[in-house]
Amino acid sequence: MGDLSGWWNRYGLKLTALAAALLIIGAVYPELATRSQNPSQLSAWGEDWNDLSSFASDMRAEGYAAQALLSSPLALDELTGVQRNATVLLILGVERGYTEPEAKAIHEFVRQGGRVLLADDFGHGNSAISGLYSVGASFFGQQLYDMNHWDEPVHPHNASYVVADADLPGLGFSGQLLLSKPTALTVSKGGKAIPLLRSSEQGFIDLNSNGFGDPDEGTFSVGGAVIMAEVEIGSGRMVLLSDPSLFINSLYGEFDNRDFARALIGYLARGSNATLLFDESRHLQPDFFSLVYVQLFGYIVFAGSNEVARVVFLAAILLGAEVALMYTRNPLPWRHLHNLWLGRSSRYRVPHAHYVHPDTIREVFLDRVRIAHGYAREEFELLPQSRLEKLLDDEILVRFIVNRDASLRPELVLEAVSRWRK
Repeated sequence: MGDLSGWWNRYGLKLTALAAALLIIGAVYPELATRSQNPSQLSAWGEDWNDLSSFASDMRAEGYAAQALLSSPLALDELTGVQRNATVLLILGVERGYTEPEAKAIHEFVRQGGRVLLADDFGHGNSAISGLYSVGASFFGQQLYDMNHWDEPVHPHNASYVVADADLPGLGFSGQLLLSKPTALTVSKGGKAIPLLRSSEQGFIDLNSNGFGDPDEGTFSVGGAVIMAEVEIGSGRMVLLSDPSLFINSLYGEFDNRDFARALIGYLARGSNATLLFDESRHLQPDFFSLVYVQLFGYIVFAGSNEVARVVFLAAILLGAEVALMYTRNPLPWRHLHNLWLGRSSRYRVPHAHYVHPDTIREVFLDRVRIAHGYAREEFELLPQSRLEKLLDDEILVRFIVNRDASLRPELVLEAVSRWRK
């Protein structure tokens, strides 16, 4: 055991630091590799052209509270029923896929009365809705073109932009939207998803990327391609939108995007001043420390919401505590040391005159005598004068302590205190 204890004292801390570093690298490196290729965007607190700060500020001005979900949608399980009914979860751009437990947490949030706006184009939006619960809709993942307005002055004449005419009586909105690289939604017939907004009949998916709508690429059914749909799940609802870019700073004020965003949020909030919860956990973080925080905090939230992970986490803590107790050294023998120049036992700094005041010297010295002979405070205070004189066993000390002789020179007193022994 001694050899093992010595080995642990020598290498234990280094191995622990190495394990922590490997954990951080393993958790963060894949995201660093992705982030190096795709810079941070779509943050409600970022002010770049492709962030959402204008939209978030506008919603605050409308009376909504804006908060960030940084760790994982698993944290939604902590919301009470009242909080859930007063919260709109905004998933605007999905740059990292959701795990199955996270998708389940989002579904349960909606089922129990929450509302969700899921806007995505070429990301991982399907991971929030597909594979676990069928909602009758999914993101197609290929760019949607719409030749409607293409030759009109209203169109920006940029193939990445799409102008969509929107007439949404349920939202109380009618106008034109400017989208950037939207995709189409695939809506199953007879499914739960209800189309709310479509492109024109001139819309098409350019599967072979030649810039033209070939016969096998057209979405020329009545009403065009679906770009927004709604799904009711339990007592809540989810709105799917095939393009988050109409909320970004560079496009939010274009065409009727701002009015559409206000109408859509008002529809989801059901006319109340709800809390808008921006899911920032799906975005690539702008710096290393933010990335480490989001990744590791996400694992902690997962460990707190998964029963098996909780058991493993608790067992690891108990095992670590047991190992620490095994190799913790016993404390050294304790003894009380007195120093008159430190003043009272409280050790608060006081003027120097206090240290050499006769009453201070009496108090500290008597405490030293009491401890040396093993008396409790109450017991020592009840000692008769004759017994105290015997304990002091010094004429100068008796005159100073018992008789409180003020004529004694300080040098004599300090000499007597210094030479006193039990």
